[in-house]
Amino acid sequence: MNIGKRHENLILTLCTLILVGLGAVMVYSASSITAGASDRLGHDAAYYFKRQVLFFVVGASLALFLSRIDYDIFRRHIPLLLGGTFVLLILVYVPGIRHTANGASRWINLRLFTFQPSELAKFSLIAYAAYTIDRRGENFRESGRAFLPMLAVLAATVVLILKEPDFGMAVVVTASFLALLYIAGFPWKLLAGCGILGVIGVALAIAAKPYRMARLSAFFDPFSQAQAAGYQVVQSLIAFSNGGLLGTGIGAGKQKLFYLPEMHTDYIFSVIGEELGFAGVVVVGACFMTLVWVGFRIGRRARDPFGKYLAMGISTVIGVQALANMMVGLKMLPPKGMVLPFLSYGGSSLILHLAAVGVLTNISMKGAEGFVAEPGNRRRGNRRARVPGDSAC
Repeated sequence: MNIGKRHENLILTLCTLILVGLGAVMVYSASSITAGASDRLGHDAAYYFKRQVLFFVVGASLALFLSRIDYDIFRRHIPLLLGGTFVLLILVYVPGIRHTANGASRWINLRLFTFQPSELAKFSLIAYAAYTIDRRGENFRESGRAFLPMLAVLAATVVLILKEPDFGMAVVVTASFLALLYIAGFPWKLLAGCGILGVIGVALAIAAKPYRMARLSAFFDPFSQAQAAGYQVVQSLIAFSNGGLLGTGIGAGKQKLFYLPEMHTDYIFSVIGEELGFAGVVVVGACFMTLVWVGFRIGRRARDPFGKYLAMGISTVIGVQALANMMVGLKMLPPKGMVLPFLSYGGSSLILHLAAVGVLTNISMKGAEGFVAEPGNRRRGNRRARVPGDSAC
């Protein structure tokens, strides 16, 4: 299928708007009763909906801005981007700055809203990986030397995220990072070794926390612990069961009536399954698949290796997190406590995912210019002439 940059960007924008629009509606449906019941907090029924719309306006403005500036700005400022991300990840441990909820300190308190640095970290790591691959050119195929500093940066980031704790985000970050290296052609033995270490690390992380062990046990037989560790899984499955083919209708779901926990964040997909049924689930899945597919198309015809792997990495992050969240809702993975991109309530997630779409749009527009940058050449504006036979599509 031969589509040009305008069609790519149109499809990308359309899928994003469908997901964000549907998310805003479902956030209102899922949270209106619980928000309205929080009289002591002074919340009205549309509290979360109005904030989600505000987050969309901010995110859309940032996406528009990033679509207009050359994505090469990220390559030129990788140390600043990565260093700033580490500073923010450390700030979540500082009393008076951090915001704690449900026993986790994952956010920085900015008074008007909270910011989750781990959401930024997953995109910063992808930009760093794309930058390193671009600098090394093809050399990484013969040597693992490029891999060691990348592994060190990944490990440092994951350790900080795990200490928050945010086990689900640590898994998403690691899986996305290693997937991008596999796409780039890193030696499979190195990645296999990391995979084995990762499995061991996951096992140790689960064993270190009793609640994780309880979740894992409940995952295999949730109905035996329906009022304890298996509660979330059971209520999610009931939601999908109630939805059937076409759903109960928007606003008519029963599981949001104080049965399904975190229904406007972690389990928004279950609310969609109940109120929009199998049809709604298919629409959401199709939008994410299309978004990832277009992102990889954009990467394949990017003007330089940095743009190529940045686009593919962004698409991989979105796809991995979306798939993980949906699999949790459908009892295909143990509960991990992560949001569904574009749909779940949350300013950090929505704003940064919209910003990522803006970067994809910019890579698509620049890729259509038909120029190819020298691999490893980081000097601004230094490009080779048009390659014979290149086309904008």
